[in-house]
Amino acid sequence: MMTLSLWNNVFIGGTLLFAIVMMGKPRLPAMLRYFALSSLCLAGLILTSSLMHGEEHPYAIVGANVFFKVILAPMILMYAAKKVHASMALKFYLRPTATYFCALLVLLVSVFISMKMPGVPYLSIALVLLGLLFMIVRKDLYSQVIGFMTMENGIAAYGVLMIGGLPFMIETGILFVVITGAILMAILSRHVQELYATGDTESLTELTE
Repeated sequence: MMTLSLWNNVFIGGTLLFAIVMMGKPRLPAMLRYFALSSLCLAGLILTSSLMHGEEHPYAIVGANVFFKVILAPMILMYAAKKVHASMALKFYLRPTATYFCALLVLLVSVFISMKMPGVPYLSIALVLLGLLFMIVRKDLYSQVIGFMTMENGIAAYGVLMIGGLPFMIETGILFVVITGAILMAILSRHVQELYATGDTESLTELTE
């Protein structure tokens, strides 16, 4: 029989696994799909961790995470891309194989940091660093948004694993800021696409001149 503790570990592994797989996906639909799966596992982690810590009503926070991160954010980004007829092929600084190699190095660094800082959960460190890496190795605006949201998943995982979850109002506020950022980035991507016929972030350097 699957216990809460076992489900907790399954969701931890799923959150990290899908985030890693997402790193090398060259097309927008696949990237959004794996981000949604990672966020869905995070929602499961929030549920099991909250129940293990004695929280009686974690369902509102879990539902908010599923709605905002699993459904709404991917829909906003996909809609923005289709609205301007953007290419579904994403821009890389590194090839997928090299990206996965860098992700492996990030996981090793995360292990080292978690050993030096025993109180900090490994999952949260790994997600924050993976999100940062994702923003560095990708050149398109959609990946920048997903990288930022992956870092936010790491922050949420820290709150869940350290204290059993964040207060509902704080978590809702964070989700609202994340979704607002996703909407603003979607609008920005539309303008960049209309001006330069590309979602490449290198085009943004011309906007500063």
